[in-house]
Amino acid sequence: MDFEKALKKYLNGTGQKIEFKKFAKLVWSNGDDAIKVLFQLVNQELDTMNDEKNLDRVVEVLKYVGVVISNSDNINRKLIIKKLAKLDEKIDRIEIEGQSKFNQRHLFNELEKVRRKCLDLEKMAESKNPKQYDLMKYLIDEMKQIEYIEFSVEYMPSLVNVRDKDENHIIINLIKKYIENIEKFNEENLYYYRNLIIYITSQNNFKINDCEYRICLNEINKCINKLSYVKKKAKKNKDKLLYLQELVNIIKTIGDDKKNVQDIAKKYNIQVYFDDDIIEKSKLVHAPKEGVMQDRKILDDYIISIDKASTVQIDDGLSCRKLSNGNYLLGVHIASVLGYFPYNSDIVNEALNRDRTIYLSNSYHDKDGNISKVISILPRDFSTNTGSLIENEPRLARTYYFELDNKGNVVDEHFIKSIITNKKQMSYKEVNDILENGTNDEKLAETINNLQEVTKLLDSKTKVSKLYSDIKENTTDPSDLRVKKYGSENIVYQSMLLTGTRVAKYFYDHNYPCLYRVHEINEENMQKIQELIDNLTKTYGGKIYKPLLNLVQGVYPKGWYDLSGSHYGLGVEHYCHCTSALRRSADIVVEHALEVCHDTTPTSADLETLKNEIEYRAKEINAKEKNIDWFVKEYQKIYHR
Repeated sequence: MDFEKALKKYLNGTGQKIEFKKFAKLVWSNGDDAIKVLFQLVNQELDTMNDEKNLDRVVEVLKYVGVVISNSDNINRKLIIKKLAKLDEKIDRIEIEGQSKFNQRHLFNELEKVRRKCLDLEKMAESKNPKQYDLMKYLIDEMKQIEYIEFSVEYMPSLVNVRDKDENHIIINLIKKYIENIEKFNEENLYYYRNLIIYITSQNNFKINDCEYRICLNEINKCINKLSYVKKKAKKNKDKLLYLQELVNIIKTIGDDKKNVQDIAKKYNIQVYFDDDIIEKSKLVHAPKEGVMQDRKILDDYIISIDKASTVQIDDGLSCRKLSNGNYLLGVHIASVLGYFPYNSDIVNEALNRDRTIYLSNSYHDKDGNISKVISILPRDFSTNTGSLIENEPRLARTYYFELDNKGNVVDEHFIKSIITNKKQMSYKEVNDILENGTNDEKLAETINNLQEVTKLLDSKTKVSKLYSDIKENTTDPSDLRVKKYGSENIVYQSMLLTGTRVAKYFYDHNYPCLYRVHEINEENMQKIQELIDNLTKTYGGKIYKPLLNLVQGVYPKGWYDLSGSHYGLGVEHYCHCTSALRRSADIVVEHALEVCHDTTPTSADLETLKNEIEYRAKEINAKEKNIDWFVKEYQKIYHR
């Protein structure tokens, strides 16, 4: 371009700088091309960094980027932000590599000049686009769906730093919204804005200056002072003050380089370690002995468990035998948490507050020095030993018997409190090997073959959405219901799906309160996406186009918990989580509902109390799901290897 040679001479010290007004006229019609040239010149200069090099002229050239931003309405701001990010990475690399080659003070001072100018330009590129702020405001105030905000931020990262027409950072306005809802004490909105603040402040590119940071804290402290100025007021506003103090802790983590799992978890209100009294109480319970529990039936079924080889929390077992009438009796045996601890106990309350077991990408040390990748909802010794369905050890369970005819219809069912013994602890691979090659163990072979036959019958009744199936087949969460269409994983999947469906149906048919797992979508939108995937799948030789599938996961709605609703993805009218009480709090809530509604005859007062409890737990669990997802992502970023 016309200005390129002139700026090269200026950088070499043999030419003059171009006047900003003249430069603006030169590039007004092709701002994007000018941006590419400017960054190319800057990168070339940085590539020749040495002890004598002064970067003042580089900073002056970067100012022309600001001229382009200020004078171009249709400039590609995303391109500028991307190039600034790469330039920032280069500065970091030069700083690290130059530690052994250059004078440290000179290197830092010169690079810091460029770094500060890059930050100014990034702020300028983001704040000069009011449409982005309008978009973010619409997503936050009108859509009120964090999933849509996550999806938008993934493809427009600058949204987390947008400013309004008065140059107020979006985080300041969010904190003001949070404080408004503190004063009204709208807990539902508080959860929403709290999660939103956590999400935005945890993004890698989120940036506020010192002044904005102080504004955030001042806004919160003003409200704290207002609510606690008088002792009587402080006592009355105790809950409100707790919410505000929690927000202070979140804001104070901005910019911290967290390296400890507990520090990261605290930001998301996640408890990693158990208090000593909880651990001690969990050790007081023991595995069952025959004849000591009159309300439980001792079963002699041939039960096997099927899990990953590395699984230590074994929470489900299966049995299956053919009846004299030609039908099959499928037994699904689930580890019972409430068989060991009352629902109102401290241990169960702790599990409910933790929501679900968290699986991390990298290990950490627990309080006893053990290396673990799991943050469990229950103390380790109980969830992996006393409560786990370990081979050849009697355990307390909930057993669900389903009699199925030759068309896969459930013709009879029984739910009982049981004492069971897992006869064979198996991995998916071991079961698949038996399905393919057989085994000399006749009882084991008979059970697995019966399970396979039942699975085929259930397959014919399943109406899982294809898109839901594709997404869930690739889930990495061991506590999630993995949708599989073959082998041992399909045996487990169909058995768990049947149990969750039939238990939910029991509650619905009797008009009892239940914590349902609900899933709804816009069918028209998803149909269009499915058609796009199908077309691309054909193009790629019948294989799912994985990048597109990853994109779809960003917009495909996840399930949630509620007192009513169907599950579109699984294609069932009613569904609940009840097969993994060692890993999910929702399953414990459903087990409690069975205690109230199935094991005894509930009164109207019992049902009302249960309904209120389920309503409260649904709101709590739904609010915590996002925090856990974000915690796992941040932990993975920090400890990525």
